[in-house]
Amino acid sequence: MGLRINNNIESMIAHRNLLKNDRALSKSLERLASGQKVNRAADDPAALVISEHMRKQVSGMEQAIRNNEVAISLVQTAEGSMNEISSLLVNIRQRAISAANVGASDSAMTQANQSEIENALASLDRIVSSTQFGHYKLLDGTNQERVEFIYKVDEDGEFVLDDNDNKIIESKKTIDGLRFHVGPDIGHTATVSIRNMSSNQLGLDTPNKSNFMSLADIDVTSELGSNDALRLIDKAITEVATVRGELGAFQTNTLESNLTSLQVAAENMTSAESTLRDTDMAQELATFTRNQIMSQSATAQLAQANSVPQNVLRLLNH
Repeated sequence: MGLRINNNIESMIAHRNLLKNDRALSKSLERLASGQKVNRAADDPAALVISEHMRKQVSGMEQAIRNNEVAISLVQTAEGSMNEISSLLVNIRQRAISAANVGASDSAMTQANQSEIENALASLDRIVSSTQFGHYKLLDGTNQERVEFIYKVDEDGEFVLDDNDNKIIESKKTIDGLRFHVGPDIGHTATVSIRNMSSNQLGLDTPNKSNFMSLADIDVTSELGSNDALRLIDKAITEVATVRGELGAFQTNTLESNLTSLQVAAENMTSAESTLRDTDMAQELATFTRNQIMSQSATAQLAQANSVPQNVLRLLNH
């Protein structure tokens, strides 16, 4: 090895390795401090792209989980109110049977039964009007699935009629009831319909000789009226029970099962994303220790390399 003073190649090599070890040491410190082995795109471009997509999915799943929980609370609110409506209908039916016992009931007792039924119907309507979730009324029919028709009109805005003087339907669309976004992506929705639970909408189209149109019209002051009232009450009980069953099935088979599926999927996706992006602390600590030793060694060797040209002074002194 020649002795040169203008260019100290050994010092340059030692300096280059010192810088390399310092960069590796800084990267290890960053990974240990952040807990992530991919802190920027340059660390691992492919892992960064994949993990960002996974983070998007995990974030969507977490919000979808919260959406499902809110939807379950809403359904439980509606079903709880309908449970009270069912209890009122059972009591109304009991009063109608009592009124039908004309052999042992005088007019005062019959009128008392009628008054109790009217009070119960008023309570039923009050429950319908007051049951809401946030600003949404749940039982007044606004959340019932329905079909809207758009009729054809002429240039003057008048309806166009067919040969039978009926309006011509241009198009129709179905208006969903309550729609919930229960998944992490576009189109992951679920809908449920809640019919109008008001007394004037229960027991409709029930054949009876008293000409009762709905539950709101029942009158038990006569034996015929009591028997006809029982027909409407029984139909109303069935209607309420049917909606409660539909809500229960929607909660169990759609919302709760989907909630469990989302929770499992979020756990698995988070685990996969963690494998790609998070630091293995034990492994990184071992790497950090190695880089620390290598950096100290490179520093010592740089000092040795810088001292080599001083040997020229010894030759000059002699």
